[in-house]
Amino acid sequence: MGEVYVNRRKMQLDIVEGDLVVEDGAIEALGPDGLVKVQGDVRCTGDCDFLCSVEANKIESRRGDILVEGGLKAEAVEVKRGSLEVRGDMDVKQLRVSKSLTAHGTVKSEYVNTGGTFNARGLVESHRVVVGGSFHAETDVNIDNIDVGGSAKVGGETRGTSIRVGGTFTGEGPVRVEEVDVGGSFKANGTADIDSIDVGGTVRLSGGRVARTLEVGGSLKSSEPLEFGDLDVGGTISLSGGEGGDINVGGTLKSDEKLRFKNINVGGTVKIDGGGEGENVTVGGTLKVYGNLGLSERLKVGGKAAVDGDVNADSIRVGGKLEAYKAEADKFIEANVLRTRHGAKATRIEIGRKGEARGPLIGQVVIAKERSELEDVWADEIQLRSRVRAGYLYGRRVHLEQGCEVEGVTYTEDLRTETSVKMRNAPQKVEKLPDPPF
Repeated sequence: MGEVYVNRRKMQLDIVEGDLVVEDGAIEALGPDGLVKVQGDVRCTGDCDFLCSVEANKIESRRGDILVEGGLKAEAVEVKRGSLEVRGDMDVKQLRVSKSLTAHGTVKSEYVNTGGTFNARGLVESHRVVVGGSFHAETDVNIDNIDVGGSAKVGGETRGTSIRVGGTFTGEGPVRVEEVDVGGSFKANGTADIDSIDVGGTVRLSGGRVARTLEVGGSLKSSEPLEFGDLDVGGTISLSGGEGGDINVGGTLKSDEKLRFKNINVGGTVKIDGGGEGENVTVGGTLKVYGNLGLSERLKVGGKAAVDGDVNADSIRVGGKLEAYKAEADKFIEANVLRTRHGAKATRIEIGRKGEARGPLIGQVVIAKERSELEDVWADEIQLRSRVRAGYLYGRRVHLEQGCEVEGVTYTEDLRTETSVKMRNAPQKVEKLPDPPF
């Protein structure tokens, strides 16, 4: 096997039985198929142009740029201190480029590593792609592992196992991978099908599925319904409805459509259009729901809770005001202000000091603290602390502390009143109380 040497000139070749050495030269194909086939290795120095397609065992460049006008097929390609541009299809098992890599056709490679940029205009299929700077694919990619130091953008569909990007990732088509780890921002303009996402900055989705966890340091937004496992976001979440597990947000949660969840824990505010279903909701600030809110366990709000529909839970505790069409709890309802159109019902209802209840209250025990105001009450035990004003009371046992004012009392067992109690109608003891509104 011999060696063909090309130095600062253009040479036409067909088949090279040994190695091909090119120094600042150009190679053309001798045959009509436009292919130069090297049975050995290709060694390049300086800028080298292959005005044809090339097949070789290995292609190595010590310095300078390589241009291939046609396709490129090799076991390994290594370009040191230079760039590589291939205008045809590439089929290279191991591909290393120190500066930039530009591929106009399809790229098939087990391993791609470039220190600068990787621009791909055709399909990319690889086990692993490592890019020090930026990666831009105009169409689909099928890459098991994407590892990019700067930014990555895929114009078509992204398929693989993992995406790791130091800066930003943008997928114009569907993104179907197992894991996403991005330091800056992650954006999927197509449907997402991802197991887990961990992003330091922001996440923008067009709906789809995040099966296990989605952790975001900044904000999360999905413009279409999202199926999710657990969401843990430091700033804000904006959804268009969906269904999933736990939602933990430091700031605010907003959903434009109905939301099904396991637990919601929000430090600031929650707003849900279309109603919500879940187990627990804990909000430090305010809660607003347009539609019904159904919880199998607890609703706890530090400030105000407003539900334009019915609210149902095992227990309800609101530090400020609770507004709803109707409020029902298996155990208790506690609020400073409770306003309903159709009433509130629980085993135990407690209205805070100087509080207010609009709408009938129904329960086993109803307690109104000092100087609060109520409408009608149905309960086994009714306790009005000092200077409470109320409508009609219907109870088995009724206790009115000093200074209370009520429209009237109907009871079956016991009525206790302290000094200065005013009743506009005389109390009535009966065998059976009238039925409550519901």
